[in-house]
Amino acid sequence: MVKVRFLLVICLVVLMTGCVGHNMALTRGQNNIDVTKKSVALLSVKISNQCNPKYQLDIMGSLICPQSERCGHGAVRHYHKTDSSHKIRSVENSFNEYLLSYELESGPYNFHSIGAAHDQSGISGGGSVPLNFKLEIKPNSVMYLGYLDIVMRKMKNNSEIRAGRIGPPWQQNPVVGAYTGTYDVIVKDNFEEDMKLFISEYPALQKARIGKMILPQWIIPENRPAD
Repeated sequence: MVKVRFLLVICLVVLMTGCVGHNMALTRGQNNIDVTKKSVALLSVKISNQCNPKYQLDIMGSLICPQSERCGHGAVRHYHKTDSSHKIRSVENSFNEYLLSYELESGPYNFHSIGAAHDQSGISGGGSVPLNFKLEIKPNSVMYLGYLDIVMRKMKNNSEIRAGRIGPPWQQNPVVGAYTGTYDVIVKDNFEEDMKLFISEYPALQKARIGKMILPQWIIPENRPAD
C-alpha cells in the first residue's frame, strides 16, 4: 500500500528517533470525549482526481505541527494517520469524502499538509497537498475547522506546484496524474451538515459542546522545493 510505503520512507528518515504518529482522535463506538488534557479538532474533506477520474485519491494522513517547530515531511511525530474507517462516502470516478479528527494540545499550529494517494490493482501514485494553514487550538475544547474541497487537476503551466513526483518515495504511476497535476483547495463552513455526519459516525459528540474555528482561505503556494 502507498500509505505503508509512505510511512516506511518517513521512518527511515527519522530512524534514530523512531517512527511515531497519531491516530485520529475519534473512533467508532467510544462513549465519551475527554478534553481535560487535549482538545479535539474536527475537519471534513472531499478529495477528487480530475486528472484521471478512474483513479480517485485516498487520504493517508495530515501533518500538523506547533508553530514553534519546523514543519516538514520529517516531522513524523506530528503526523496524524488516516485509514479507510474514516471514509464516509466514495463515488466512483468522482470523489472520496472523509471525516477527520485530531487530538491536539492548546496553542498555535501550522496545518502543513494532507497526504493523498491512489493505490489499487497495482496502480500507485499521489502526493502531498500543501495547506500551510495557521490555527490556534483553544484549551479543553472540541472545535470544527471546516470543510475542505480538494481537487487534483492538470497543471496549466510550470509555475504551478506539481502534485506528485515520479519514482520513490511515491512509486508514481503516471496514469494517476499526480506528476502532471496540481491541487486546488477551497475552505467552506459546512457546520450544520457536517455535524450531522460527525454525530452519526461518532455519537459521543452528542454530549460535546462544539465550537467553530473555520480555517482561513487557502493561499496558492509558491512553486519552490517542498520542506
